[in-house]
Amino acid sequence: MCSVIYILVVGTVRIHFGQIYIQVGRIFPFSHAFQIFLGEKITELVEPSPRYNELHGENFKLIFRISAKWQLAVNEVVGPKVYKKDKDVEYSIFLPYTPIMQEPEPNRSALENLFEGVYEVLGGYEIDISAIKAEQEGIIDKILSSPEMFVNEDD
Repeated sequence: MCSVIYILVVGTVRIHFGQIYIQVGRIFPFSHAFQIFLGEKITELVEPSPRYNELHGENFKLIFRISAKWQLAVNEVVGPKVYKKDKDVEYSIFLPYTPIMQEPEPNRSALENLFEGVYEVLGGYEIDISAIKAEQEGIIDKILSSPEMFVNEDD
């Protein structure tokens, strides 16, 4: 007797984060290690939706570019920019620099705003964000308690 096991591999949405600041002095001190950590964490917590696959296919990466503008009161999400050759879908999330810097914990506020921007994009693709929301505080606490997640100002 022979038995066959079929394994269905469900595609993943590979999430990446990068930073590009367009206004002088309007930056958040997050490091490259932060970008890698957050991308891996969010990738673990989401699955592609039929809507995402219909629009972009299973092999497209979803890239979030973090930036900031001093004149914003709320997040500004720009995109998508689709690069078919590289199989990238990119969004820029401009965080409201001035209100964030007025908060008692600016880095926490920046991360909370970033998550809201990510939720906006993922929601547009009908991607389930409940697992991310359930883990958000733990992810933020891990980032804030890890010195490697921040750029050393002496560098």
